[in-house]
Amino acid sequence: MRFLLIFITLAFSFGCSLTPEMAPKLNVPPKPILSKEIYQLSYSTELDSARIKSVQLPAHPIEKTNSVRIVADKVAMTDTLKSHIERALKKHGLKIVTTKKADYILNIHQLDLTFGPNKTYILNVPKTSHALYQLVTQKAPSYQCSNIIASVSMRLTHIASSDVVWFAKSSIDSASFQGIPLQFSYTKEQKITNEHEVLSFIVSQNTEQARIARADAPVEVPKYVVDDVISEPQKVAGACSETEVSALSSAMHQQLAAVLIDKINVL
Repeated sequence: MRFLLIFITLAFSFGCSLTPEMAPKLNVPPKPILSKEIYQLSYSTELDSARIKSVQLPAHPIEKTNSVRIVADKVAMTDTLKSHIERALKKHGLKIVTTKKADYILNIHQLDLTFGPNKTYILNVPKTSHALYQLVTQKAPSYQCSNIIASVSMRLTHIASSDVVWFAKSSIDSASFQGIPLQFSYTKEQKITNEHEVLSFIVSQNTEQARIARADAPVEVPKYVVDDVISEPQKVAGACSETEVSALSSAMHQQLAAVLIDKINVL
């Protein structure tokens, strides 16, 4: 019995001596704190005031409670624009009628939309310069934007005498109508570009065979590589494309019509 115990003890010791030494498992290194910054850059262009011509003749003074019938058979006027014109006339105290028994006729002669030369928007210098501004200066120092010109003309005629008592015309381009710069948002953030490689290295070095090899030849876990990534610009304000500026046309006509009607002198 004693010999058997000694044999088992020796066999166990011999077996242990044959077990190879292994290095401890590698841990995934903590990720660095990544920063994220949002920048806004703007582009401006030359703006013009609406061009307005308004002439009122004194032969027939226009008075409050005078009735006005709107005629727009020569133009494609929307119900929205018509309602807008009616409200503008009512602000002057004029009465809107649809019958021929009216004191005046307001003829809408022109509701035009034409594309003019593109507008050049130039990059504005930010209050505090930064590396992103320098980069954008090289890549996109300016933008070429579509430009639509809206025109409105109308005439007020005294029905009893057929005399024209007031006529007016106005026009404005889409850039001036907006009156705001193009604004773009950029996101600059740090991203780890080799995370997959770091994880793959750790997995491969935590196998038994690799741990045995590392017992005599330690290895160093690759460091994370962090790069700055800048997003594509996201436009947050301002119309530029042909579709965007065309969408302004209805509002442009409304504003021009209101500006003209406001020029009518009502006693």
